[in-house]
Amino acid sequence: MAEPELPPAREVPDLHVLSADPTSATSPRRTTSARGWGEFRRLWMAHSVSIGGDQLTLVALPVATYAETSSAVAVGVVASAEAVTALLFGLVAGALSDRLPRRPVLVLTDLARGVALVGLCAALLAPGSALTALIVAALVLGVTRVLHDAAAAAAIPLVVESPDLLAANGRLQASEATATAVGPALAGGLMSLGGPVLAFAADAASFFVAGLALRRVRRLDRHDRIAPGRGPRSLGPQVREGLRALLADGPMVQVVVLMAATNVVSVSVEAQFIPYAREVLSMGSLGIGAYFALGGLAAVATSLAAGRYQAARGDVIEAGLAVFAAGVLVAGVLPSHLTVAVAFVGAGVGSALVMTHATALRQRRFPVELQGRLTMAVRTVILGILPVPLIGGGWLAGRAGPQALFVVTASVGLGAALWGVLIGVGRLRED
Repeated sequence: MAEPELPPAREVPDLHVLSADPTSATSPRRTTSARGWGEFRRLWMAHSVSIGGDQLTLVALPVATYAETSSAVAVGVVASAEAVTALLFGLVAGALSDRLPRRPVLVLTDLARGVALVGLCAALLAPGSALTALIVAALVLGVTRVLHDAAAAAAIPLVVESPDLLAANGRLQASEATATAVGPALAGGLMSLGGPVLAFAADAASFFVAGLALRRVRRLDRHDRIAPGRGPRSLGPQVREGLRALLADGPMVQVVVLMAATNVVSVSVEAQFIPYAREVLSMGSLGIGAYFALGGLAAVATSLAAGRYQAARGDVIEAGLAVFAAGVLVAGVLPSHLTVAVAFVGAGVGSALVMTHATALRQRRFPVELQGRLTMAVRTVILGILPVPLIGGGWLAGRAGPQALFVVTASVGLGAALWGVLIGVGRLRED
């Protein structure tokens, strides 16, 4: 089979992201100035604080809803609000973020989320049902998060230079992995002390802190000088412009397919791991939590290690997906405490490799004024297919057991990785 030719790397504005300590002898060469590195640290801190707060609300919102209603349907409605808003509003939010100054959008959306959570705390403390307040808060949080994330897509390329993108994304991914591993336990602790209100209040405080930190990231204002209002100005044509740019880049579309396959493996296994752990391995809650923490630690270590390199590579994405899927396959075929540990380490390592390299590839292959639309287009694709692994995975696990689900989803992941090898994704490289 003839190997397809990949197009040459695209020229992108030289406006890009992060840096490690430039004096370190062991770090790869950095080009970001000391000022840029200092501003990235503020951006990183703001991201870490707010993503940690997100995990508190992620746990507290369904708990508060069930406490108010005792209805599983109500819990599902509130819990799905963010995904629904991302699907309905994501592409428009991407276009909005690409035409508005990034720093005000990032600051105002953080502050708006903090205000929404303060209002929710007040509603929960007042007498009477707070279901309406819970639904409204969930929708406000969903809309503002989508707009915030779309604007944040261009934040890294605006703050640090291109050779430092992989290191920057690795640090942000490490923060997300840490929040995912630690956040639910912290939420449980806060709720045991003061109920969901205390968790919501802590999340509100995190958004206020993040918003104040982002006010000092002046390099985000470079947007006004970089994208001086050329191209279509109404939202519809801007959305289509972003979609056309993504679809015209065949190698990037292939990377998106591998990202979607990684997500399919991830959500299928995470959703059914508790039945697997209890029914197959007779594990308790402490053991289940320990495995999730192990996966989080592996993701943190891998994300930080990515900063030692500069090239964003397609073969690393293929390898990350293969490692993730192989671990899940082993746990499905040979269930044991050891193979589950292997699976979670593989999940942490694999998902971190896929996300850090895929994000850096997108940032380097496209100009900064398209980053919001491209990020939301990719997220819409990934969220749009989630019902398939969630519903289909639940059906398969119910009919044949969670082990069968693990084997099937791992096969999907390994098949996608092999497909990537055959069509030449591994030769994609952006230095």
